Parts: sequence; structure tokens; C-alpha cells
Amino acid sequence: MLTEERMVRIMDLLHKNSFVSIQDLMKRFQVSRSSIMRDLQELEEQGRILRVRGGASLVDTDVLLSRYNEPAVQFKEDTQKDAKKIICHKAIEEVHDGDCIFIDAGTTPVYLLEGLKHKDVELVTTNTYLLERLPLDFKGHVYLLGGEFSKKYDSSFGSMTTQLLKQFRFDLCFLTANGISVQEDEAYVFDMHIGTIKKEVQMRSRKSILLIDHTKLKTRAFYTWSNLSSFSKVYMDTYPNNERMPENFKNCKEIEND
Repeated sequence: MLTEERMVRIMDLLHKNSFVSIQDLMKRFQVSRSSIMRDLQELEEQGRILRVRGGASLVDTDVLLSRYNEPAVQFKEDTQKDAKKIICHKAIEEVHDGDCIFIDAGTTPVYLLEGLKHKDVELVTTNTYLLERLPLDFKGHVYLLGGEFSKKYDSSFGSMTTQLLKQFRFDLCFLTANGISVQEDEAYVFDMHIGTIKKEVQMRSRKSILLIDHTKLKTRAFYTWSNLSSFSKVYMDTYPNNERMPENFKNCKEIEND
């Protein structure tokens, strides 16, 4: 069976059942796990599905992410790669030499590094995934915050991390979210403990930037940690043409084409 045909059949199954597991797809199509993972990655890149732990669901289904179904960082490395690059290429223009900045956990902020490597900044983060990819010629100084550590999410969190954060003030922070609702003015995260870290960072930042791709518009998660209107700017790769975009949102593709 051709890959294209298999992806069409996966979408048919999702429209019928809302969720499909990787194991079921492997058995149904008699293919390897890596083949199914490539199919799901391609469908997610097209914005048609959302990969969750153990399988996938439709983007337009009311998915509620929690720590039980949020995929590990390593599974999201190439998800929406082009969108993340566009977002970070524009957002990095906010940074100036001498700034003290915080960079959040997750894979999206990794794409800030290309534009950040020649800037002389004080960089604070909980994101070990980011630091593993930090260029050797990075000009600034790095402060890695400790605390309870999650290898699944390559990040620290908890009360110790919160206490360490209280020693910093930031010119600028780059934050991420698992999902947003423009109508309800909310940003979501799958775990309240991680949300607490995000809230503390935003409170201690002179300017806060949210980095979000278009698939997050249809995703909900367990915990609301901020209001979208409280961010200085929200950078997205693109925004639906038929919907009114909030004033603090930046449509990066539209800016790029100007």
C-alpha cells in the first residue's frame, strides 16, 4: 500500500473514531512503527491531526492535553518545523545585546538559537534540550535553573525552580503553550506545575513573548496559566484569514511577505 493511500485511510479512521493508536495502525496496515510515525508526522505537519501519546487525534476534536497524553519532547522535535523557524526568525528581533532573557522549555525556542548565537545576552532557562543545541560560539552567559527534573520534557520545574526564579528579573522572556483560545483569552499547558513556572517567569519579565504555531489554536490543555492579552506580543506562523486577529498577535508569514 502506498504511503498516500495509507494516510487517507488513517484520516478515514480518525473521522470515524476521533482517536487511533499506533499499535492498531501497525496491525491494521501491517507496517513498522517507524512507517506509522512518519505518516503521523506528515499529517501533523499538514495541520490535519494532533499526535498524542500512543497515537493521534483530529485537530478539530476537543482534545484535552494532560501529563498523561502529552508526547515527550523527542517526539515533537520535527513537528511543525517550518512554522517554528518562521516564528523564531521574527521573534528574535526583539532581543538586543545586554538583555537578560528567559527561554522556556519545549522544542519551539530551539529555533531562536540561530539568531541568538551572536548576541551578547544573559540567558536563563530550564530547558536542557535547548542547551544541548547551543552553538559553541555563543557570545552570552547561560544560567541553567535546577529543581525537579523531567527527562521526558528535558526541563526542570517545582518549588526549587520557582525559588531560583525569584532571584532574576528579565528584560524579555520567550514562552510557549500547549494550546490557546483566542475567544476565551487563555493560554494552556498540560501540567499545572510547569504552568506555575511560566506564570512566575512572565510576572518577572518587563516584556513577555508567546511563541505559538497555528495548530495550537485548536488544542486545549489541563491548566490555564495566562491570558493572551497579558503578553506584549504573540508570534504565530499564520492566522486564519476569516478571523479577527488580536492587536498583540503577529502573523509572521504576513510580515515576511510585506
